[in-house]
Amino acid sequence: MNNIPIINRNYLKLMLAIAVPVAIQSLIQSSLSMIDQFMIGRLGAGAIASVGLGARIPQIFIVTITGVTSGAAIFTAQFWGKNDKRNIGQTLGASFSFGLPIIAVFSIISILLSANMLSLFTKDTEVIKYGAEYMKITAYGYIPLMIVSVFAAVLRSTGNVMLPMYTGLLSVILNTTLNYLLIFGNLGMPQLGVKGTAIATTVSRYAECIILISAVYFKHLPCAVNIKEMINMHIDFIKKFSVITLPIICNEFLWSFGQTVYSAIYGNMGTNQIAAMTITFPVQGLTIGLFTGVSSAAGIIIGNRLGSNKFNEAVDYSRSFISIGAIGSVIVGMVIILLSKLYVSIYNVSYDVQMYSERILIIFGILFAVKVCNMICGSGILTAGGKTKFAFMLDLIGTWCIGVPLGLFSAFVLNLSIEWVYLLISTEEIVKLLIGLRIVYSKKWVANIAETAVN
Repeated sequence: MNNIPIINRNYLKLMLAIAVPVAIQSLIQSSLSMIDQFMIGRLGAGAIASVGLGARIPQIFIVTITGVTSGAAIFTAQFWGKNDKRNIGQTLGASFSFGLPIIAVFSIISILLSANMLSLFTKDTEVIKYGAEYMKITAYGYIPLMIVSVFAAVLRSTGNVMLPMYTGLLSVILNTTLNYLLIFGNLGMPQLGVKGTAIATTVSRYAECIILISAVYFKHLPCAVNIKEMINMHIDFIKKFSVITLPIICNEFLWSFGQTVYSAIYGNMGTNQIAAMTITFPVQGLTIGLFTGVSSAAGIIIGNRLGSNKFNEAVDYSRSFISIGAIGSVIVGMVIILLSKLYVSIYNVSYDVQMYSERILIIFGILFAVKVCNMICGSGILTAGGKTKFAFMLDLIGTWCIGVPLGLFSAFVLNLSIEWVYLLISTEEIVKLLIGLRIVYSKKWVANIAETAVN
């Protein structure tokens, strides 16, 4: 076994070259909804709750689509590792084939059943009204969101990490500008409140998609394939793609649905409780997004090594990524705890809501390293080797066997306050980490799936 390459300058340079742009892209992607929540926060707890709950179904869609893009990234990374460019077209075609039915289902739910869905989260009629409006408008941005996500995953896996970052940054700038104009009615624009932030988000997604796709084909990047190359998929490749990708899609859907059940628990505890939790989402999303770069870099670098049959290097890299994630997340977790009081003070909400939010952030900061290591193990290392069923079982056990039952019991039987409910729900992360590390160090995930893909 080689020495762990964490002390190797070339390794650090390679890791940072991928992780930093991907982290920035993840922060940018996450910040679209977070900017909505932050700017709408000036309108009070009711508006915060409306956007927070209205974003839950779109968030399930985004996370479910991540299952598709993870499959695309896994195959592209290993194909790129063995210098196989021909199969990238098949990978894109398969990804869109899986993504379109998902869009259809979530569009129907978001446009036709929005109020019915939100009534499961809260009984506040105003929150339901404005949250449903937010859901309907943002649903029209599902198609460009999927296209951007798939192309960005393929671009990153082929070493083109900067383009998605730049286009995402332009999207955030546009979204923030439109929020300023449409939420508050500045510079002669109509004052639309929650509706304005939904319009800003949707327009920004279309702009990002147009700019990204135009750049891909103008620069003739590896994923600049024609429609014929996308639809000319071999049946054996589809089967292989399905075996790897379907567990990820199911995993991401069930995990995000579980998070939505958590929101339903918080929402039924009261408007102040869900508002408090919603206030913490920007911090949670941005900090997790920061380490998404490390997780993505793990998947790409390890996938490249597996594709070229450098198994010892892949194992060494896996341990390095866990170490880097653990050290970095402990530091960030401490910063979250220290700044929690200052952060919640910027919101125009009651003392109770601020108090709940501060306590939730402290708990999040304490457990942050556990969450990051789970992400690197599941989304990075295990999926790189195609062991998506392992990752699926981890999240299934954590969310549905531990988190959801504890959340329901603590909220509605023990009647605990929201910060204690959140703490008990979060214990699932500790169980997942213990199991995940055992699987990673067993090396059962080490495999070259590109060897068996059809050329």
